Amino acid sequence: MAGKKLNRNLYQDSKSGIWYFQKKVRGLDKPYKFSLETTSVLEARRKRDEYLLDIAVNGKLTDRDAPLFDIDDNEVFGEVAMEWAKIKETKVSKSTMEEYKKDMNGQILPRFGNRPISAISGLDIEKFISKLKCSGKRKINIMTPFRDVMKFAKKHKLIDENPMDNVESITTEASDKTPLSLDESKTFLETVPVYYKPLFMFLFFTGVRFGEAAALKWKRVDFKNGKVHIRRTLVRGEYKDPKTKSSIRYIKLHPVAIEALRLQKKHTFGKSEFVFLNKLGRNIHQHSVNIHVFKPTLKKAGLSMDRSCNDTRSSYITNSIDSNERIGFVQNQVGHTNTKMIIEHYYKHIPAPDDGKGLEKAFTNTMDNSTPETTK
Repeated sequence: MAGKKLNRNLYQDSKSGIWYFQKKVRGLDKPYKFSLETTSVLEARRKRDEYLLDIAVNGKLTDRDAPLFDIDDNEVFGEVAMEWAKIKETKVSKSTMEEYKKDMNGQILPRFGNRPISAISGLDIEKFISKLKCSGKRKINIMTPFRDVMKFAKKHKLIDENPMDNVESITTEASDKTPLSLDESKTFLETVPVYYKPLFMFLFFTGVRFGEAAALKWKRVDFKNGKVHIRRTLVRGEYKDPKTKSSIRYIKLHPVAIEALRLQKKHTFGKSEFVFLNKLGRNIHQHSVNIHVFKPTLKKAGLSMDRSCNDTRSSYITNSIDSNERIGFVQNQVGHTNTKMIIEHYYKHIPAPDDGKGLEKAFTNTMDNSTPETTK
């Protein structure tokens, strides 16, 4: 009995453990019923007492954002999102789900978690997007799970219309890659700590993603034919298949990349199935290598610091195309589905002294080789 009195106007969801506030107020058509967004009974009681005091003094909740609805009649966005998450986590990778949860908990639920999902309009969503202080690409990432929850709700008839249908697409500019020229790559490799030199030789001269290098195993290295089989990726400690089929590929090794693997054999061959490991004999992680190796090397070498490990990939693409490698070959090497992706997102021409001379030379040769017309 004592417990019921202490928890008056409260109830707890048996599955999620979340506490809810409910109170019927004279003069209002529907009772207040909403999530307190906590699993702590003490915190739930504290919030409950604040709401009850507000109602006692003012006859209603004066907080404009305080929701007024009946959960039984209109499901809350947060509850739908929880059901969506249970199903979604069985379909995507662990790292992807972690990103979804991070954006849901940090950005979306604080704004929409307690609102009836059917009451969320396209205008509400566009206002939300306009207040996000981040890049267009970041906004797209935040909106991905939001869109998926709304699609989930429409599919299961929890809403009649999907408000996302009325939301304009978020525009974003292609990211400004900052590749290193061949000379800069050489300077970097002369400066990088000896232990990590084979790793960066391999990255600069294959264009593989960092996660693909981290997941590479010795059994997939073919020294005889000068190639490696890129089959898996390692992201945030999760060893998994890549996102696209084109990412599963054989790479033809540049002589520098072959030399990198020969040097790396001294460190890990016969000691681990993985080719590249850190000094402690553990898998390498991009964030750690970026902070502790890549950035310090850029600084020591006097190179632009506005770069990350990802720019070894754009460096390979740019330097290969500038060296007259066929773009189709480069596309296959880096694992893109088409050449458009390379041009729009990665390739940035590095100015050279002979820029513009190619067409001039070709035109001159054409004129020189033409047969003068015989004068009659």
